[in-house]
This record gives sequence, C-alpha cells and structure tokens, in this order.
Amino acid sequence: MKRKFIQLILFALVLMTASTVLAAKKTPDELRAELNDMSRQVLARMYQKYPSSERAIQSVYAYCTISASSVKWGFWGDDHGRGVAVNQNTGERIYVKMQELSLGLNFGAKEYDLLFVILNKEAWDKFISGNIKFGSEISAQAYDGVTGDTFADATIVANGVWVYQLDKKGLAVELTFKGAKISPYKNLN
Repeated sequence: MKRKFIQLILFALVLMTASTVLAAKKTPDELRAELNDMSRQVLARMYQKYPSSERAIQSVYAYCTISASSVKWGFWGDDHGRGVAVNQNTGERIYVKMQELSLGLNFGAKEYDLLFVILNKEAWDKFISGNIKFGSEISAQAYDGVTGDTFADATIVANGVWVYQLDKKGLAVELTFKGAKISPYKNLN
C-alpha cells in the first residue's frame, strides 16, 4: 500500500512536469483554443454534477473555469491549474492560472475542476487583476445575503465570489492551511 502511494505521487509529479514542458511549446493561439475547449468540458461536468451551477452561470456577472491538479506530500502541498474567466456583460475572456500552496498534514494527488461564480464588477476586477487571494472552507450550501442568490453546493471564497469544486480522480488527505492566487497569463491576454 505504501509503495503504491509513493508510485502515485511520483507519477503525478512526472505528469505535471511533462504537461508543463509540452504546454510551453504551443503557440498562444493553440493554448487559448485548448483552454477554451477545457472550459467547455469543465462546464459540462459541473452542470451534470451540480445542476444549480448552470442556473447560477445564467444570472451572474462573470464566471471562471479552472482545471487543476495537486500533489500533497508531508507538510506541504502544491496545487496548480489554468483556465478561462468570462465576463458575461462584455464578452471579455481572460486566460488565467492558479497557484495554491498548503502547509499542514498533506498526502496524495488529485485532479479537479473549479467553477468560480463572480457576482459583480468589483469582484471581477479583483479576480482578473490577480489581487484576489483566498483560502478554503467546506460548505454544502451557500447564501450570499446580498443579492438573495443561493448557490447550492457552492462555497464562498471571497467577497462576491463563489466556487463549485468537482474532484475528477485521485486521492488526497489534507489537514492544512491554504492560500491560493489566481492571475492572468501575460502572454495569452
């Protein structure tokens, strides 16, 4: 069991390194097309798992989809992902990357999708500027208390920003403090 766990961690590290090297060789247009396709897939999976997410997307200012992976080992953890933020009022698309670090008890590796629901222009401006940082919490249902919107199965992560998370594969055990940052790709926007 311990050997399989170590093999899983090593495999995840090799996979992440290889994907980073391969992604670096693509043109900006190819990367944007890949991220747009990935965004459509994330939305389809979210709509299937969390039907309330589809209703939420139809009525909010903006949203962001991110596909991410994580490796947790010992007292540190590293999550990273990439995706697309879409302003539904202007049609603007911002290509983003996510980096999350965690300290505490961490073991495992997993792949997961995130769908951020952005309620207003102020939250959008903070989100796409890279000035939004957040931790994590667990919640089965969230109510924002301002607009009257309820996003079943979503968690509030910042003022005006909610998130749905869908784990795709892997296993991770965490008892940690986390900090995450989302920022735009300079060469894709």
